[in-house]
Amino acid sequence: MTASKAIAIGAALALAPMAARADPTFPRHPTPAQVEASIARYGPQATVSALFDQQRWDYVAGRIGDGGAVWVALAVKLAPGTDAGTAEELPISLAFALPRDAPAVLAAIQSGEFAAEDVCGAPFIEGTVRDVPAYLRKATAAVTAVKDPALAATRAACLQTLAKAG
Repeated sequence: MTASKAIAIGAALALAPMAARADPTFPRHPTPAQVEASIARYGPQATVSALFDQQRWDYVAGRIGDGGAVWVALAVKLAPGTDAGTAEELPISLAFALPRDAPAVLAAIQSGEFAAEDVCGAPFIEGTVRDVPAYLRKATAAVTAVKDPALAATRAACLQTLAKAG
């Protein structure tokens, strides 16, 4: 083998890991499956960074806030990859989801990635919820309705935090 051929092969091998580690790209409205696939391939930090850089983070955070077990479960998977700004948004998104899908949100809290105080304490940015007392009533009713014994301790902690927030 010639020296130039060996150098070319060495360069190709050195660049191969970089090509495999290319940043994730997302469509305008990524699906939970696309986000989950990115987490599996690139990790949560690269996924969160790409979602933010590509201006898809607000869309994903909004879908988490809409509720739905698949979207809410993504919050748990994205949390390890968040930084200061994005880390503040996930509990707020979960708080929005709480009256809509309390079992999924309680499961997210139970995962250990989020504290009941951060989700159930009405962590909204001022002015984003027009009627906080109405929100607290709906959230309390939704959490109270959860009867899954596996979520009992998390349910109790969330109800206690909601009562303090009122």
